[in-house]
Amino acid sequence: MADRQSKRVACVIPPFYRLIESKNNRISPAMHYVAEILHRRGHAVTLINGDNAPDDHDYTERYSMTMNSWLMQERCTRGHESFDMVINELERFQPDYVFIGVGDVLMPTVELGSTQSCAYLAKEIKKRWGDKVTCIGYGHLLKHAKLKDMADLDTIIVGEGEDLAVSVVEENARGMLPVKWAHQLNDLPILTDSYLAQKNKPEDWDYIMSMRGCPKRCTFCYQPSLRGCNVSFMSPERFVSEIRYRIEHMHVFGFYFSDMIFLPGLGKRTSEMLRLLIELKEEYPEFHWWAEARVDICVRQNILDKMKQSGCVHLKFGVEMANQRMLQVVNKGIRLTEVEEAFRMAAEAGIKRTAYILLGCPGFNDQDYIEMLPFFKALKADNYVININVPYVGTQLYEQVKEQLFDFGIYKDGEESYMHTSLVMQKFWGISDDTRDSFFALQGEKDDAKVRNYKRKIVEKAAFIENDVLSFHE
Repeated sequence: MADRQSKRVACVIPPFYRLIESKNNRISPAMHYVAEILHRRGHAVTLINGDNAPDDHDYTERYSMTMNSWLMQERCTRGHESFDMVINELERFQPDYVFIGVGDVLMPTVELGSTQSCAYLAKEIKKRWGDKVTCIGYGHLLKHAKLKDMADLDTIIVGEGEDLAVSVVEENARGMLPVKWAHQLNDLPILTDSYLAQKNKPEDWDYIMSMRGCPKRCTFCYQPSLRGCNVSFMSPERFVSEIRYRIEHMHVFGFYFSDMIFLPGLGKRTSEMLRLLIELKEEYPEFHWWAEARVDICVRQNILDKMKQSGCVHLKFGVEMANQRMLQVVNKGIRLTEVEEAFRMAAEAGIKRTAYILLGCPGFNDQDYIEMLPFFKALKADNYVININVPYVGTQLYEQVKEQLFDFGIYKDGEESYMHTSLVMQKFWGISDDTRDSFFALQGEKDDAKVRNYKRKIVEKAAFIENDVLSFHE
């Protein structure tokens, strides 16, 4: 670095999954790109994954919506070993700058709780190093974060951070930096791993993305409030070149295409993408992938057959609601006939299918929700993911129902529900316990040993919402 001074930069993915007794050692792309760019510019970089757990660590599957929510709140207040691990890595590295990612530009819904996690880490960093370390919060979700969650951050990047991260480190940019979008995803570097703080055994799959943003406008999704109509694409050639690099250099053959929608249209880009993926599959037979998809795209057998030929093993469909009027209210833009066709055709192509279910919609009641159950059962999905609809600040849905939320006591103190399966929202929408349990039963029986282990970890702790006591019985 002839014309600038090299800095020591730590890029931190704060713990989220470990705080709710789950495990995910993979690196999400957003912070990885920041680390890669600063590394290539000659700075000393370490990338610390707060969710990293030892290969032999016993983590159970997530069990209960109450337990998950309570654990998240509790551990972001009192601390957790995953926070200690991050602090220990920072002690060893002694950074000048610490970037803390909040959520992910590709998967924000599942990581809303990382705002709290970021706040806890920033507080601990400032407690130990004070002004010796510049603490930067990075992520879309900080646009709606509470002031108390940002109190210990010197700088906040509320958009995509690749260019702004360079300005912070090399030009001393400070304060709340403006939203900026990466429109040319081809210019992003191919991600490498020499600067990873934790070196576990290779994972059997990894995250990768080919686009940012979403062209759709579902009322419950907060992407439009964060990114507007900005949708950025990576060319098929550039995307496949990164997959090839990871296969050849990192020996990873499985990939989760973490676009909000993979193949959002039926144009030239989709045809070229599938052609190149088919060629890659022929070269590397072990290569396989799965992705989020829309049913209105996957009602064409030729598209599904090419997906299968290119290595697709699983498609995750946002069905949300088995009621056409509900789908219109939330502006989903799909028809139930398309849902049935897409699930049938995907099965015929040999592709597994997940059905995302969203309970809660303005103007509907418990009877309306329970009447959706036969439709979902008839889909015979390979997996069901059930969520309670949360009107996040910034969404159209929030604007529709905010007065009712205030009357119900939600958001009144500036607090929000970070977990997508909040029991508060179940009551808000008038969803009975029987209806909720009927939908969760679609997921099949839980492993009794895992359930007992999970309950044991939080025995006699107050539940998140109702202050019940969770008792453990062998």
